[in-house]
Amino acid sequence: MKLSSSAIKKAKKLLVQAGIDLGSMDVTKDCSIDVNKIATVLNIAVVPHPFAKEVSGVFFKKDGDLFIGVNSKHTETRSRFTVAHEIGHYVLHAGEALHYDNHTKLPIEFAFFRSENVTNEDEREANHFAAELLMPEELIERCVEAGIRSTIALAERFKVSAQAMTYRLVNLGYL
Repeated sequence: MKLSSSAIKKAKKLLVQAGIDLGSMDVTKDCSIDVNKIATVLNIAVVPHPFAKEVSGVFFKKDGDLFIGVNSKHTETRSRFTVAHEIGHYVLHAGEALHYDNHTKLPIEFAFFRSENVTNEDEREANHFAAELLMPEELIERCVEAGIRSTIALAERFKVSAQAMTYRLVNLGYL
């Protein structure tokens, strides 16, 4: 899968903007990126909400304020990826007033807000952005160089799912 270089560059830039110094992180310990801090830097409120199981999250603008609704029923690792993914939509697809991610259909009360310009390419870009934000290539490389190569061990250090880490390692050419 071809990675979106624009999405990756913007994620790297946002890490710097949020004051996250990857160089000072001890890869033998916790490598997790504070996505709530990043949302705060962007003036986005992260609001947990008990959405239907198939809804991961929503990003919306209301009266000039920015919100990410994240499914409070999902695991911490899923919620972290959702927040990073929705931040990606905000950074990459600034024209959207509302964006949602689900596995099937959104509940009817949200259906009329759907942005018609959301494409699968937008979703791939937001995923690439989220992967770079949560699992920066620089930190993955440093972990591997330090002998940390287990997908599970890496997932635990970055506080992401094993599936997300597997995709990241494949996309970076480690698997």
